[in-house]
Amino acid sequence: TGSFEGRPFFGLGYEDPVTESPRVGDVEIWRIFNLTADTHPIHFHLVNVQVLSRQPFDVGSYNGTPVFTGPTRKPDLNESGFKETVRMNPGECTTVIMKFELPSTPFVVPQSNRTGGHEYVWHCHILEHEEHDMMRPLVVRP
Repeated sequence: TGSFEGRPFFGLGYEDPVTESPRVGDVEIWRIFNLTADTHPIHFHLVNVQVLSRQPFDVGSYNGTPVFTGPTRKPDLNESGFKETVRMNPGECTTVIMKFELPSTPFVVPQSNRTGGHEYVWHCHILEHEEHDMMRPLVVRP
């Protein structure tokens, strides 16, 4: 848990302010911590990601701050290459790398009126989680 704009949260909702806003061409490495007891298939729109590593962690009595409890390990053999959906295991930090490129189209794709960028999402692919907004906007800026 933590706080955002002075209120406590376990996770942000879809309508909360955008926190992922790379520029076209940016390469980013994300560390995604799964604080739940479930494995989540996280799906990324627009980008393919490559798993770099996984590492166990615990938040226990550390005031919500993750503490690594073991060494990093390489991705499983079936995880080599780029993916659009990645398994996020409970109590594990999954580190991924991605490059943000906009698709080529024969027409102009307008920017989002809501965010001023090209808006996509990343979300859990479990239907109940999608229906309960376990997703966040991903806004690629020009």
